[in-house]
Amino acid sequence: MPEGEWIDVAAAAKRHHCSTQSIWRRIRQGSLPARIDEVSGRDGRPVIETLIRVSALNDAFGWTAHEEHVRRIRASAPPLTVEQKVAIRNVFLEHLLERESKRRNGRIAGTTI
Repeated sequence: MPEGEWIDVAAAAKRHHCSTQSIWRRIRQGSLPARIDEVSGRDGRPVIETLIRVSALNDAFGWTAHEEHVRRIRASAPPLTVEQKVAIRNVFLEHLLERESKRRNGRIAGTTI
């Protein structure tokens, strides 16, 4: 999502996995700048909404620093070895076989999982 884009309170809450009340609280406290604007509603009629710039939201939640940190780790991480790939594949295969076994046993016993 572009840094200069504006999103509403519900989208901001969803983006940062928090409640809309948390977003409203930060706006009231002044730690999250927002603007009130008239936008087009679903049916085309104008609606008044509170909008937040994505860059301000990222700064308020530390998102930009987090993404930069993850980018640096990924850039410096060595690729997985063949042995690591095989170990990961075996864990996934074991998990899938166990899950399939539980699913089949649940059907035989008449229960659903």
